[in-house]
Amino acid sequence: MALFVDLDEDPEPPQTHQYPLKPEWNGERARHQLSHGTDGSSAPAKGEGEQSQSQQASSRELENANEHNGMAKALGCYPIVMAVASSIDLNTLDSLSKTCRQVRQGLLPYRSTVLAAALRCVNEDVPVNPADTFRYRARAGNWYYMEDGRTGYYNGKSGSCARDLVAECRRCATVVCRNCAIKPPAPAVLRDRHRRLCAACARAPLGTLARPPLRPHTPADADEMRRAVCCCETDGVWLCQPCGRSIRGADHDYKAIWKWRNQYGEVLGGLGTGIGEGDRGVVCGREEACCGAKEREQETDCDGADAREQQQKQQQQNDENGGFVAFPSPSTDGGAGATTPRPGYARHEMEGFGGIVATKLVRIVRVGACVPEWEDEKKRGQILGREVARQARSWCGWCSRVIPGEKDHGGAGVAL
Repeated sequence: MALFVDLDEDPEPPQTHQYPLKPEWNGERARHQLSHGTDGSSAPAKGEGEQSQSQQASSRELENANEHNGMAKALGCYPIVMAVASSIDLNTLDSLSKTCRQVRQGLLPYRSTVLAAALRCVNEDVPVNPADTFRYRARAGNWYYMEDGRTGYYNGKSGSCARDLVAECRRCATVVCRNCAIKPPAPAVLRDRHRRLCAACARAPLGTLARPPLRPHTPADADEMRRAVCCCETDGVWLCQPCGRSIRGADHDYKAIWKWRNQYGEVLGGLGTGIGEGDRGVVCGREEACCGAKEREQETDCDGADAREQQQKQQQQNDENGGFVAFPSPSTDGGAGATTPRPGYARHEMEGFGGIVATKLVRIVRVGACVPEWEDEKKRGQILGREVARQARSWCGWCSRVIPGEKDHGGAGVAL
């Protein structure tokens, strides 16, 4: 069956419901029909024509909203693309390419280069030790695992590094992947991360407690403030192995201090202990970075200080040797040729029990101000009740960032 259509002599447009062929429209003819009417009627009024043209122009602008966008044009420039790609991982890069068509067209010419320049973990070049991989993966699920000196040096790498989820550690800003980060603690222990702040830090503007400090009048719902405050409860815990390995031990130590103070703080055997008076209370959660910190003398046993210093030097030498554990020689570790620092301004000799002369190391350190204590918490035996309920501002012991309270949000109690 053959069908012949004469388009030159046909004054009407083809009928699509009669023939299964795809019609070919003539733009000039369609514009002429719209201006004079399809049924031979007169053209619409001047006001209606202008209104329809304005509607068509507005719809055309909405369709091409990103055609003249400055950000879309900037992502077509090679230096800008490389600078952005070096600061984000592959997941963020994929989300960026899906924002609009113009951004995707700007990134496609540099696809291979951008993928190679994406953010990488710092442990990517560190070799994986197959003998220790299974042991470290098994201990990753133990929340109470603390740093053990008998385990030797642990580089925090339990497998091959990933490229799809890479970000900075929320505490030390070290770039780690999802395989090198710690396993997030259980949601039930999030209440243990709070640390009480002193009166000076509680009254200070929220922006001054951020790292780096923000403007004092920065609102709590601003984007830069949301990135600077603690988000362990909403966005999850993202810490590297050195920072996150001992967070649970620090939480138990902090709670033990408060329990001891509630039991023996004021009176011990009928006599006032003086603990809690002056600078003998619980130190502010920000420690040496506290707004009301003061310089105090700290006495340390030289034997313990020298042992820690020697351990740090030995650890540094192991790092320089690529993880090879070098056993100390007698001349460098208490042997005949070991050099012991002489007493001086920082090392004081003191006579102890039994006439034994001990050496004390005296240093000037910054100590945070003491935090307030509330009578209602003492009576109920509750620890950090106001901080856990977000009624007061607190400090996160995991990521070392401020946790806003109700007053920071204007009393609305908005959780970040």
